[in-house]
Amino acid sequence: MNTTRRAFTILLAAASLAIGLGGCATTSYRSSSRTEMIREKLMSSDRNYVFVAMHRGDWRNYPENSRDAILSCIALGADIVELDVQMTKDGRFVLLHDNSLDRTTTGKGKVSEHTLAEIKKLRLRSNQGGKDAKATDYDILTLEEALALAKGKILVNIDKFTLHPYEILQAVEKAGAMKDVLVKSTHGPADAKRLFREYWKYVESGELLYMPVVQFCWKNHEHAAKILPQWIAEEPRKASMYEMCMDSDAGAAQLEKVRVAPGAPRIWINTMWDSLNCGRGEVRGFTNPAETWGWSLEQGATMLQTDYGAELLVYLNNIGRHTL
Repeated sequence: MNTTRRAFTILLAAASLAIGLGGCATTSYRSSSRTEMIREKLMSSDRNYVFVAMHRGDWRNYPENSRDAILSCIALGADIVELDVQMTKDGRFVLLHDNSLDRTTTGKGKVSEHTLAEIKKLRLRSNQGGKDAKATDYDILTLEEALALAKGKILVNIDKFTLHPYEILQAVEKAGAMKDVLVKSTHGPADAKRLFREYWKYVESGELLYMPVVQFCWKNHEHAAKILPQWIAEEPRKASMYEMCMDSDAGAAQLEKVRVAPGAPRIWINTMWDSLNCGRGEVRGFTNPAETWGWSLEQGATMLQTDYGAELLVYLNNIGRHTL
């Protein structure tokens, strides 16, 4: 890992911890876990606070989806850690983005062709992996291990959720982590209810956080026009937050529909790549954050997913938009 980035991360984590300890002096915070505080803020009418979701954990400093990638997000003060899951041959869920072991581990072949015991013998490769990435000492976490690490400290966004939605929800329920996760899908209301089966009652009650994904990207521009009216009209529960994926300013027009929707739902924007936030990928944020992260805030976003969590947190703290 880059030594300068490690030092920067440690300093920011120390500052975040100091702020957090100061907050604990308030009596009302003593009985609440940090996850409960994040959930309470998320469901509140506060639109000044901006939630930071770190994509695949703090992968710039640690292997993606690894134990320390999660713990670093917690130490930095992020609100959400996005983690990817794949199913093993024996029906267990492990933290890997690809359906293949090749890029991020010392193994080869499909995840689905290996048992959990076999995968546990492998090791993660550094950062985002690849042929030149070195093997590390990190093993591959199960979903249950990740949920235990995060419990009470940070919300977990389970990505790749729609590959095995029912089985993932079973695992989350068994782990007693229904209030610790956020799941998303591109489905309309009727299809989402069928996807969740009996677990939809947890979405209705607010115990399980669910977010529709609205796409105006990757040549799928019709999705936004189809899915948004369905969710906005949904009764008795209207979606309280939307992930908006937009590859051009034409897509940004869809944001207005969300801003004026009943209850003023939250807007989640992925700031990582040009194809997801109207050509304003966050790599430019280091020289001109107003044109990247600032643009998303101007559109009304209060949830940002990032590959540069430490830097985004500094920016938000400097402008008073990330004080839990």
